[in-house]
Amino acid sequence: MIEEEVTAEHTDTEESWFTRLIMKVQTPEMKRNVYSTLVSIVLALLVAAGIMVFTGHDPLEAYGALFLGAILQFDKTLYNATPLVLAGLSVALAFKCGLFNIGAEGQLYMGSIVTTAVAYMISLPIVVHQVVCLTLGVLAGMAYGFLPGLLKAYRGAHEVVTTMMMSYASVLLTQWLVSQGPMHNPGDWRSITPVIFDSATLPKLFGSAFLNWGFFLAIGAVIFVEFLINRTALGYELRAVGANEEAARTAGINSKRNIALALGISGGLAGLAGSEEILGYYHRFYDGWSGGLGFDGVTVAVLGRNNPWGVLGGALFFGFLKAGGGNMQTFAGVPSEMVNVIQGLVVLFVAAPRLVDWLAKHGVGYAQVLKDNPRVGAPQFALLIYSIFSIVFSFLAFNVLSIINLLISLVALAYLYMRDEFGVWLAAITSIVWILLGVLTLAGVSIAFVSIMIGVVGLVLFVWYERVREANLNPMSQGGES
Repeated sequence: MIEEEVTAEHTDTEESWFTRLIMKVQTPEMKRNVYSTLVSIVLALLVAAGIMVFTGHDPLEAYGALFLGAILQFDKTLYNATPLVLAGLSVALAFKCGLFNIGAEGQLYMGSIVTTAVAYMISLPIVVHQVVCLTLGVLAGMAYGFLPGLLKAYRGAHEVVTTMMMSYASVLLTQWLVSQGPMHNPGDWRSITPVIFDSATLPKLFGSAFLNWGFFLAIGAVIFVEFLINRTALGYELRAVGANEEAARTAGINSKRNIALALGISGGLAGLAGSEEILGYYHRFYDGWSGGLGFDGVTVAVLGRNNPWGVLGGALFFGFLKAGGGNMQTFAGVPSEMVNVIQGLVVLFVAAPRLVDWLAKHGVGYAQVLKDNPRVGAPQFALLIYSIFSIVFSFLAFNVLSIINLLISLVALAYLYMRDEFGVWLAAITSIVWILLGVLTLAGVSIAFVSIMIGVVGLVLFVWYERVREANLNPMSQGGES
């Protein structure tokens, strides 16, 4: 009887957890975030495709090679995502407390250098050695994050400045330690340490040369941060301080303690990222081994909208791009740096809503309408942005029709900004000119496809606007003057 009651209670708990998860996924906010993120990715890929065409590359061939490379090297995709998950969680957790931890790179370096020291200087049993190395790496990252947290909480020093300065300090310190200092590998001209003991290394997964048990550490960190933020009193206090520090203090929450703790835990996550990379793949400390993983964590956190599961998804996407980037360069001739361009464009489009808020705050009428009434504001604001892109691409094409389009686009932009409907018709004319430019291929075959694509996008936006107008929403008269 008791066993049946325990089993029933366990089943109810599982169903309750599953129900909460389903309800959270189905919330309007979650759906909106997922939708806007997917749209941002698609827009970034389209803009990157335009850049490829203008530089003489085939975007379809490039994306095909990228996709195939990432799929065939799925273990490398997961490996690339592992440190990005941890670095992204580091930044996201600080964001939850209203802090911008730009120093994940430095905390990552401190965690990795301490882990390396313990891993090759001390011999311990296999499991104990791994646990000790990871624990000390986390503690080193925590200490390096806790210090700017204390400065922020008790001296008002801005965390962006202090974490950035400490990042450079840690990079230079580790550089000295492995090049001229006591951790340099004797007799080696390179700036590296001796190889760590086998007992400290993390085992590989599925026979992969890249993927190791650090991936499961990253998944565990996602679950930990999700639980910490949403299921604990500390997480509630962190979110309260991030939402309104003054109100949290009035409610009896120790905001100073929470600020220091937030940056400390954030640093610990970054330190874990450095530790697992050393133990799981590099097996020694190289000068400059990170290549900016801590800073990539900022972009992952933005893409994931500071949600732990969103960070996991963003890290997997960036890991996918990194894994396929080399294949894209080898088989399509597109430089692997295009991956960084795509990442930057994704973040740019994800951050666009915040740009809209800023513009609305500073009295730009279109942004205010878009914020207050998206159905009305979206088509007109899209046409405004379209005119700006049309001006930029007119300079790139640079021929007779593009010069004409440049002039028309400038006038259209002026009228659209003044919320005059004449600007909408001018934008439609530029769309037709772009299509003519592509059909006549006056700018060369490489630009023809992009020209037609730009023209089609403009016509779609025009039709969208007209449908809103026919619905008696009067888009140009909504929201007042700019």
